[in-house]
Amino acid sequence: MLQHKSNAMRALSIAITAMMVFVSIIASTECVSAATRLKVTASKKTIFVTQTSKLKANKNVKWSVSNRKIAKLTNIKKRTVTVKGLKAGTVYVKAKYGKTIRKIKIVIKKGPQKINLLATRDEIGVGEYCTVFVNSVVPSAASHSVTFKSSDESVAIVEDSGLVTGISKGSVTITATSKVNKTTKAQVKIKVVPAKAGKITLDVYLTDEERYPAGKVARVWLPVPKDDSNQKITREKIEYDSDDENTKAAFVTDSAGGKQAYIEWSENVDPKDRHATLSYDLYRKAVVRKDSIASMEKGVVDRTRFAEYLKETYWSGDLKSGIVKNTADDIVSAAGAETVYEQAHAIYDFMCDNMIRTDDKTVIFGDVVSILKGFKGEEGGRNAGSCMDMNSVFVALCRAEDIPARTLYGFRFTTLGPNCRAEFYLPGYGWVPVDPALAIKQGRGLDAPPKTDHDITWEGIKDKYWGNAEENWICVNMGRDIWLDPPQSVDTGGEYKEVLNPDGSINLFMFPYGEFDGEYIPCQNSKNFKYQYSFEEDDPLGCGC
Repeated sequence: MLQHKSNAMRALSIAITAMMVFVSIIASTECVSAATRLKVTASKKTIFVTQTSKLKANKNVKWSVSNRKIAKLTNIKKRTVTVKGLKAGTVYVKAKYGKTIRKIKIVIKKGPQKINLLATRDEIGVGEYCTVFVNSVVPSAASHSVTFKSSDESVAIVEDSGLVTGISKGSVTITATSKVNKTTKAQVKIKVVPAKAGKITLDVYLTDEERYPAGKVARVWLPVPKDDSNQKITREKIEYDSDDENTKAAFVTDSAGGKQAYIEWSENVDPKDRHATLSYDLYRKAVVRKDSIASMEKGVVDRTRFAEYLKETYWSGDLKSGIVKNTADDIVSAAGAETVYEQAHAIYDFMCDNMIRTDDKTVIFGDVVSILKGFKGEEGGRNAGSCMDMNSVFVALCRAEDIPARTLYGFRFTTLGPNCRAEFYLPGYGWVPVDPALAIKQGRGLDAPPKTDHDITWEGIKDKYWGNAEENWICVNMGRDIWLDPPQSVDTGGEYKEVLNPDGSINLFMFPYGEFDGEYIPCQNSKNFKYQYSFEEDDPLGCGC
């Protein structure tokens, strides 16, 4: 019995030992297998032609590729290799370690063969921005990723995002190069035009106690420029010396859509405190005519959209019949002008060659009929006028031919002298600035007779003010026959009073307008109530336009 138990214990011990050896062998086998397992990773499994992907193995391997016409291996090392796409297709990169092989599938897509590049604007001012971007690529599934480069960074710089900043006057070419196909490029040209920036301050005083005594209400409206495609206005502010409870101050809009600063001092304000300051920051760029402007005319004038710039004004005369219409018809007929561009240019040439410019301060209201009568030698007419008169004639003649036109009132902020100019609308192009008054003044002088010898200099001066405008001028208003907010209260009694029409509306709003105790204060100059403009120039590169 004892012997039987001893044999049983021996058998059990042998079995346990055998089992432990078996487990040890299995564990050892698994460790060897784990230690010899091959792993390969790829930085990219889909690339474009000319693009690369880097493969990395955890063992020293031998590399190969299934189709060397589609992709090739470069920078071959024991544990790394670079795959470069040659043409569209699919390949397998093999990594061999002993008898173990790993295959990595790499898909190669066709890179862009053509890039279409666009710019949000093809012309910017110094300090102004635009953006260039990839509009499309061929084939459409290709990558849009590009790098940008400016041909002249002294004129304009371009960031990785495609943001272009104007640095100085000139033209540059922005080139976009595909990141995945360096041979594929596209270009766009950007013109940078001169610009000025700074702060305008307008101080107004009704502090003369003898002329404007205490106990009366005083009101002033000051023209405030608005943003347009050529100027940007920021940080408009009204400040005044008087108490808030006795003073009203606000930005308002007139009947023509213009903007004003309105200040009202109550009868309780001490005359010495009737001082207000309007200030704003401005950015103004030059307008440079495109060489192809005539060929850019497309379509016809939308009379509904431009009704405001086709209508008669108090001093324009009848635009459907009479001397204004007849003169306009004669001008375009004699020139054989058919298109909007040709007709407007014919009117401009007629103005420059035949009108007389004067600085007579009594000729300020733009009486078109009177000026044309003077040109024709009719009684009561005068063939002369100020800048406002000359541009008023141009606008009226254009409108008589169904060409939208308008007069822009403003001043040169470098010299602080009032000045106006005109614009006409060319379908397909936009508003075109013209200034026959300045062309006459510079080319022929004041009160000079018509120029008969069209020499190169005269033609060059006329061309300078056709479609171009300098950067040192700002538009403050472009309305005619205006009613302010709150409305002006002066009753002219049917008689003309400087900038007031007989019906009480304001003929134009280029100067500050004032009333004291309900009476109009003459405002063409600052003799009757003092106002003074000042300009502090700044660097346009810091304007953030």
